[in-house]
Amino acid sequence: MKREAAGRARYEEIAQDLAQQIAHGDLAEGSRVLGRSALAGKYHVSPETIRRAVAMLAERSIVQAVAGSGIRVLSRFAAMEYLESMHMRATLEEAALELRSLLRERQEMDERIGTALDRILSQATGVLSSRNVEEVVVKDGAWVVGRSLVEIRLRSRTGATAVALTRAEVDYFSPPADMLLQPGDVVTLVGAEAQRARAREIVAMTEPLAEE
Repeated sequence: MKREAAGRARYEEIAQDLAQQIAHGDLAEGSRVLGRSALAGKYHVSPETIRRAVAMLAERSIVQAVAGSGIRVLSRFAAMEYLESMHMRATLEEAALELRSLLRERQEMDERIGTALDRILSQATGVLSSRNVEEVVVKDGAWVVGRSLVEIRLRSRTGATAVALTRAEVDYFSPPADMLLQPGDVVTLVGAEAQRARAREIVAMTEPLAEE
């Protein structure tokens, strides 16, 4: 059945138009409405569509369809009540459409947020996987004993960063530049595998590195 953009069937439009004529007094109570064939021609629809429209109005006691005598107007007040109910229906339908639109927008926003989070997590995973953490123990006899991290130039030589130093179960985060390394110190390094491997090598050496 043909429907307009708002979702109403054609016979509902015709019923509302007839009700408006009755409510405005264009069709007075007790007056006779055009027959189904004439109404079908006026609205360019089939007699079946007119029958449905008239049935809606008759159900609400706005008109009365009597065989042999046609369609007669019963109540202007009933027509006004019907139009008010249709107005409320239209208002609710409009609100429902707006709510559906907002829900779609929220769903799209949730999807965009989810995509952004996935991208962030993916990037974060890549960063974390490329900058692993490792602990290196300073052994007795190593050339770095008695020297500070600045003196051995660990970062510039390897690219790894010493983020903490543990000595006698005491943690020193971001060790001071003048803190001298001692046997048993545990240096926490952050860096890629190759950087950490080079740092392990330098810390384990017994002879100082040649000046670069």
